[in-house]
Amino acid sequence: MSGSKVPRQTAAVCLAAAIVAFATLTITGQPRAGLSLAIGLALGGVNGLFAAKSVDVGGPFRVLSFVRIGVLSALALGVGVLLQPTTAWLALIGVATSQFLMAALAARSVLRR
Repeated sequence: MSGSKVPRQTAAVCLAAAIVAFATLTITGQPRAGLSLAIGLALGGVNGLFAAKSVDVGGPFRVLSFVRIGVLSALALGVGVLLQPTTAWLALIGVATSQFLMAALAARSVLRR
């Protein structure tokens, strides 16, 4: 991913999706659920930026990836539980969605070549 635009694109799209998710769920009367989902999306978007940095640093990429995703997921879940335990799972959905988004953007990038 080093030199790729995918991590930045993922972060930007995830941030936009986080804002839309928060606004939509707030309008429907679920601001804590919206915040939980938005936090998951934002943390997942940051994962791409961290992944790009870990490629530059070197080391066992698979291990670093599992640790990074685990830490971000635990952080998202922890924040979700602090906001509202019944909707904490939405933070994990946000992290997972961001990973699918990053995979889709990476696939699009490869297919364009």
